[in-house]
Amino acid sequence: MQRKPRPEKPIMSKGDAPITFDYKDAPTLLRFVTERGRILPRARTGLDSKGQRALRTAVKRARLLALLPFAA
Repeated sequence: MQRKPRPEKPIMSKGDAPITFDYKDAPTLLRFVTERGRILPRARTGLDSKGQRALRTAVKRARLLALLPFAA
């Protein structure tokens, strides 16, 4: 019988200071995007719904300005 893989730890934990997402800050946004260009889910990022929406908006704006790739 195979063991289930352990879920990875979230990037943000509850004790961390809240992050404000800015579409011009590509290095911060790259922490929340996979190498294929997908936005990580809430379970992996550890953000609340409001923070996840802000992340989504910032990533989409950065993609339109060619600061982040649409796909790799």
